[in-house]
Amino acid sequence: MAKVSQMYLDIDPYLIKESGYHKERHQVSESIFSLANEYMGVRAFFEEGISLPHLVGTYFNGIIENSLEDTPSAYKGIIKRSHFTINSVNFFKCKITVDGETLDLNKSSFDNFERVLDMRTGLLTRTFIWNIDNKHIKVRFERMLDMLKCENAIQRITFESDKDSELDLVLYLDGSILHWGNHCYWELEKFFEHGIAMRTPTTHQSLVVKMDVNQKVNQVIKGEKELEERFKLQLKANQPLEVVRKVSAVVDKESDQHFDQLIDKAEQLIKEQNNVSFDAFLMANRRYFDEIWEKTDIEIEGNDVDQQGIRYCLFQLEQNYHGYSEDNNIGAKGLTGEAYSGHAFWDSETYCLPYYLFSDQKAAMNLLMFRYHTLEQAKLRAIDLDCEGACYPIATRNGKEACSLWQHASCQIQPTTAVGYAIFHYMNLYNDDEFMQKYGLEMMLEICKFLLSRGQYSGDGKSFGYYGVMGPDEFQLMVNNNTYTNFMAKKMFEYLFSLLESGKYQTKQLFEKCDYNDELLKKMHAANDKMVILYDEKTKLFEQHDGYYKLPHIDIHSIPVTDFPLYAHWAYDRIYRNDIIKQPDVLMFMFLYPSDFDLETKKANYEYYEPRCIHESSLSPSVHSIIACELGKDAEALNFFSFATRLDLDDYNRNTCEGLHMTSIAAAWMNIVYGFLGLRSDREVISIAPTLPSRWSKYAVNICYKNRKMRISVHKNRVHFSLKGEPIEILVYGKPLLIKDDLVIER
Repeated sequence: MAKVSQMYLDIDPYLIKESGYHKERHQVSESIFSLANEYMGVRAFFEEGISLPHLVGTYFNGIIENSLEDTPSAYKGIIKRSHFTINSVNFFKCKITVDGETLDLNKSSFDNFERVLDMRTGLLTRTFIWNIDNKHIKVRFERMLDMLKCENAIQRITFESDKDSELDLVLYLDGSILHWGNHCYWELEKFFEHGIAMRTPTTHQSLVVKMDVNQKVNQVIKGEKELEERFKLQLKANQPLEVVRKVSAVVDKESDQHFDQLIDKAEQLIKEQNNVSFDAFLMANRRYFDEIWEKTDIEIEGNDVDQQGIRYCLFQLEQNYHGYSEDNNIGAKGLTGEAYSGHAFWDSETYCLPYYLFSDQKAAMNLLMFRYHTLEQAKLRAIDLDCEGACYPIATRNGKEACSLWQHASCQIQPTTAVGYAIFHYMNLYNDDEFMQKYGLEMMLEICKFLLSRGQYSGDGKSFGYYGVMGPDEFQLMVNNNTYTNFMAKKMFEYLFSLLESGKYQTKQLFEKCDYNDELLKKMHAANDKMVILYDEKTKLFEQHDGYYKLPHIDIHSIPVTDFPLYAHWAYDRIYRNDIIKQPDVLMFMFLYPSDFDLETKKANYEYYEPRCIHESSLSPSVHSIIACELGKDAEALNFFSFATRLDLDDYNRNTCEGLHMTSIAAAWMNIVYGFLGLRSDREVISIAPTLPSRWSKYAVNICYKNRKMRISVHKNRVHFSLKGEPIEILVYGKPLLIKDDLVIER
């Protein structure tokens, strides 16, 4: 890989720490030190502001707006108007003035800067000494979001001066923040005591924010979309003074509540917070994360860089999604930035879901329920594309297609098959027949109806496949018979057949609802039987799509690092005119269904496609690492692992400033669990085949499986199992093993 790390943070197993202010990394740090609790997310912007390029970002999951204007297009199937998660009220904003100087770390004199994100509590702390003439004021900012009562946030600012001083402080509720610096998507509804109520102009969603401060307010100023509360504080020499601001933010996504109801709820939440000190708030968050680490922690001995990297990934996964609501999904940037417009992609089902499958069944099911609740929108999208059934969008926040790029929105089928795969994966682990009867089977029926209507027979009628598509490798446009697409469609058909043949589910009403009959199923069986799979028995290679082998070849190592990202440095059409791969395509379906392929086939395809992959997507490195690990390519596996795990911490792609890569973060967990631990979950009984990477002395993985907590510790010569719950059988190195209590086997 031509991409290299840009490490600037201290290494610590539970802390993300910046010692000294790295001005050139300002917006990168805003992303890395972000806080979230699924309900809302806040970038790590400086509360007091700064006269440097920055992105003040506060986002609420599911609060969206539509584009101001329709996209001009006369073509059917191309969306007219997009939607996106919008920047919202900044409730941590402040202004600090002493002796006529307003704090601005781009202009003010300061020393001893330190910023710390504690992954055991979710506490973000920033400290420095502000030098004003002959005064030195130690300033400490602390902030948290409540992980349980997710409407709540808290901020503490501590001042300690070496001389008596008078300090002017302004605390804001700022509803005038510009989305991407261009437009404010909020309209003021009303001010109320210590609060502000806002509404979005076209989606008519509501947001009410109220704050409570432990200091006496001197003046209240109401602006156009901003509430200011002003304080005059007397600092006594060497005596710390604390300002604590408690915030409650209440959203209404459905526009079915009056503002008075929302205000009452916010005020009630504030009253409840009044009985909770900052330290008690901190302890509640610590207890929450203690439980999370007990269920999901991965411990690594022998490499502190890797340890910090994987814990950061686990921490951000929990922050950005933990199953708080069935209406939420995981945006590609989580709640950490505005790139990708807050949209969820097929990554939610293929990359993020596995973590929740092995940590929290409810959270995993809620991810699937988002797709069920948006099934009707998927059916309408299929109609837009002259198809039947349900076509899930490539990019969405509310179930509607939000991508105006036709080559993605109209040509990529993998979001639909990803939802089907997620249903299969969930059922494989939990056998949740109630979910399948109520929700899953209906989704599968509509998915397969779409796949049948979107596919076509060849001119001679001898084969069935997909024409004019784009597979996971987005550097290949309008191809025919992309093998990933065809393979996954075949898997969906076969899974549906198995569900119907099991006799476990009542189908009469569903068949009527979904307009199914025996003739339709007969057509699906015929299409499945004639599905094109481009495979060569001699070479063991799957051709990525018709004609891929004949494309012009480019040595990816000849591309200068300054050309990345390619989308920003190459003409758009240039990207499509060669055999460079953006992200795994053939290797992707081998990852999803690993038990379907022998080692020889995986080796042949890895060694052919890996040298052609540029890893322009955060989806890419982990899949390569997982397969490399299975093939015994230790150095390659570790190289890709470092890239995936520290993609954001070390800004490999030079775009962390835009927000975190949630898919890479989820993939890092998979990298260890599916890679080094060798977990396979595409059969009825899970299997593991642990290996020990050369730079680690041991590692331990915590997972939840069938209502049991299992800890698997991998040492040089042994594997140690610890189980809480009833004994359970799994496959270890291909052999059945009954796991109970504490068990040690030799490697």
